[in-house]
Amino acid sequence: MVNTLVNRVNIEVFGDFKTRGHMPKMHGWLSNTNLQRVCLLAVIYVNGIAGDLVIGLHVPQYAFVGDQATLSCSYDLRATRLYSLKWYHNGTEFYRYVPTELNRPIYIKPSHKFYVTELVRNEQQVTLSLTKLTVSASGHYRCEVIAEHPSFRTEASTASMVVMSEPLAPPILVDAREIYDSTDLIRIRCQPRQHPYHGHRPVLQWFLDGSEASAEFVKSYSDGSSKTPGLSLHLPGQQVVAAGGSMKAECRLTLGSRTLNAYKTLRVRVRMISYVGTYHSSATQCEVSVVLRMMCATNLILNLLQLL
Repeated sequence: MVNTLVNRVNIEVFGDFKTRGHMPKMHGWLSNTNLQRVCLLAVIYVNGIAGDLVIGLHVPQYAFVGDQATLSCSYDLRATRLYSLKWYHNGTEFYRYVPTELNRPIYIKPSHKFYVTELVRNEQQVTLSLTKLTVSASGHYRCEVIAEHPSFRTEASTASMVVMSEPLAPPILVDAREIYDSTDLIRIRCQPRQHPYHGHRPVLQWFLDGSEASAEFVKSYSDGSSKTPGLSLHLPGQQVVAAGGSMKAECRLTLGSRTLNAYKTLRVRVRMISYVGTYHSSATQCEVSVVLRMMCATNLILNLLQLL
């Protein structure tokens, strides 16, 4: 970087003199044009070395009325110090931090849209908590960082947040049964409880025993009455049998950073196979009958336990 900029200075300023074979006298060389070139290259050099001031901005994409949202702005001033850090909502300043103002380094402007509280303030970041959110809190949030004298270099980063008027509700499971046979194809539909939130669609996912279901077992659908499509689970009963006869199915609904769930325990009847008829022994017919009765009773008990 430094060598490149030095070469640019040589070409821009001294190039025509070098072609003549001599260097200029300083009082003749320091013209306005040459000074402007040097200043411009100096600015390019400083900006290139300093890098970005704002290195991280976190604003949740969605929030809900009466709820809380966390905003965070991270910065890197390298060799210089912070002059000020400001937060804006839709162009209006609501938070200001000026370390050099010893009597009042922090200024928080009261607002009917939200209540502001500092969570973290150090040499790398400022994190705020917005509580008692209203619908009016939707919009653009900008963090502005200004470096200390002499550069007063300024950088800003912006992100948007939508505040929903209705709380997020868990999804609904449709067509679920208490117990299935091993030959059944288990079909359960999962859909949002409400219509799309102001045009913002939540994401639906299926999980089986804590792991996301394979794509071959899930399918999107639309019943026509809802503008938000659902997600159905298509699971062979043998998959549950292989897991021991029961499996925990979870439909997960996500909107932004908020996630809600609906659960269903899938149970499949495990059929017992008797080999008494092909087993050759010296047992009497009466003994065989007793064995069959015991196996039927055991099978009945297992089915009753699955229904509990």
